[in-house]
Amino acid sequence: MTTPNNSLSEALAAIFIPIVEEAVRRALHANSHEPPPEAYAAKEFLTIKQAADLYGLGSSTIRLYIRKRQLAARKVGRRVLIKRTDLEVFLDSNRIGVMPNKFLT
Repeated sequence: MTTPNNSLSEALAAIFIPIVEEAVRRALHANSHEPPPEAYAAKEFLTIKQAADLYGLGSSTIRLYIRKRQLAARKVGRRVLIKRTDLEVFLDSNRIGVMPNKFLT
């Protein structure tokens, strides 16, 4: 059996927790200096970090494929830039095929 004091705290928690979570989410996004990854989709050239964020990869993975000369990149000053279309072609060419399910036929 719940006491009135306990049910009041549960009701207040149910109201305030989502409000606080949303406020924290907004504060974290407001303090971020980088735009969301969707903003990179229209750019022709991406930094390694932008490419990693946009396609859900690790920066080290992208650097590895650049170092292995499997992914084309350009160095401009100290920055390494990747053409978005080159990255898309690279990702499409490294696709893992789906095996047909022999039990469905």
